[in-house]
Amino acid sequence: MAGVDWVNPDGLLVRFGPNQGVRGAKAGVTMGAGKRRELVLTVDLAGPARTVFTADRNNDGTNDGFSGLDTPIPAGAMLKTQSVRVLTPLAGGTNFSVGTYLLNGTADNATGIRTAAGADGPQIGTQTTAERFVAVTTTGAYTAGRVQIIVGYDY
Repeated sequence: MAGVDWVNPDGLLVRFGPNQGVRGAKAGVTMGAGKRRELVLTVDLAGPARTVFTADRNNDGTNDGFSGLDTPIPAGAMLKTQSVRVLTPLAGGTNFSVGTYLLNGTADNATGIRTAAGADGPQIGTQTTAERFVAVTTTGAYTAGRVQIIVGYDY
């Protein structure tokens, strides 16, 4: 039996079959010394140019937002650093950026954390005003590549 995922009218991700209980490639948070936290997100870049979301919010077969299994950066967090760790060498594609999004997939600032040139985005050094989710947007079709995005923040 194939697993089935869907988002109910309350916006909650529901899973059946072998997908039940599976977390998948979702962001998690580690704690450092003091108030420092790190949001760590592992992303497979292989595929067409797109924003890499984790949930199909309107049940049309395309991931277009986030679910209750995703970890956001909390409201009031001071974004301090961003870094990328390459887990599988990148092939194809042109570049990628990292930004913040609302639960429904609407961009808050699609290059706010990391620009396509690899520099700190304009949100680094600022405080979040509301809970935000992190996603990667690719340019060009990647044939391979897996990265870990690490966003350091104080909370």
